[in-house]
Amino acid sequence: MKVPKVSIVIPSLDGYRSGNVPRLIGHLKNQTFSDSEIIVIKGVRPNGKARNVGAKRAKGEILICIDDDVTIGHEKVIENLVKHLESDESIGLLGISKLIPEHSNWFQSRCAEEIPRSTSPIYDELTEGDLVDHMCIAIRRELFLKVGLENENLIRGTDPDLRHRIRQAGYKVAISPNSWGYHPMPKTLAKLLKANFQNGMGSAWVQRHHPELAFHDSEDHTTPFMPKTTLSFRIVTSLLKLLKSIVRGHLFYFLSRISYAIGFSYGVVSRKSGDPWLDRKHDKDR
Repeated sequence: MKVPKVSIVIPSLDGYRSGNVPRLIGHLKNQTFSDSEIIVIKGVRPNGKARNVGAKRAKGEILICIDDDVTIGHEKVIENLVKHLESDESIGLLGISKLIPEHSNWFQSRCAEEIPRSTSPIYDELTEGDLVDHMCIAIRRELFLKVGLENENLIRGTDPDLRHRIRQAGYKVAISPNSWGYHPMPKTLAKLLKANFQNGMGSAWVQRHHPELAFHDSEDHTTPFMPKTTLSFRIVTSLLKLLKSIVRGHLFYFLSRISYAIGFSYGVVSRKSGDPWLDRKHDKDR
């Protein structure tokens, strides 16, 4: 059998995600770049471990990971990723621009305006920066194995962790030009608060068990990445973000940060991560 050049890995708990996984696969099969295989990893937690399972099954020399709630922007996205990754050996990790779906409701649109990193610009040329996340990433499979794959113990912070290790290995992180995908925001305030509460719990877990991986994510492309930060620094930064949201009148961002802080505090007290799989694993390992 012919070995594909690209392996596309889609982590998904149920392999369906309210119908988006079949739609995503359909979009991928209609891409102009067809020398690829699609691997859906079902029922594996957390997502970092699912991506590792996919990478080990993959046959292609280029690995592309796409979240199961993403929609590909157009038919040349995979072609663009492969072309730019192959044309510049200094690029280690390549992502795409992030937009919210066109059918998003008013709440989702407002949240995207208020909350940093919800969207990113579409660039006309290859652009280095920090707005590359697991929504859709491309990496040479050999390099992915070389840097140690994903950290399977993290339920939050896998994006800055992988970007940091790629840069430590001497490679650049960039966004592919004229390439984008659609990633939905939570549809309601309740879902937004729940997501941030869980993220806060996950952050407390990382701070307790892997403080060396408690990285500080910048809110844009221009702020320098800080791989080593203290808990006090992150607390002060969070308070400044709250103040900024009040000054700008960003109510939903303010509420999301409050929910995150409550989740972090609960995680510290309860010693839970917010992910039952990780909590059970830790209890078993103790």
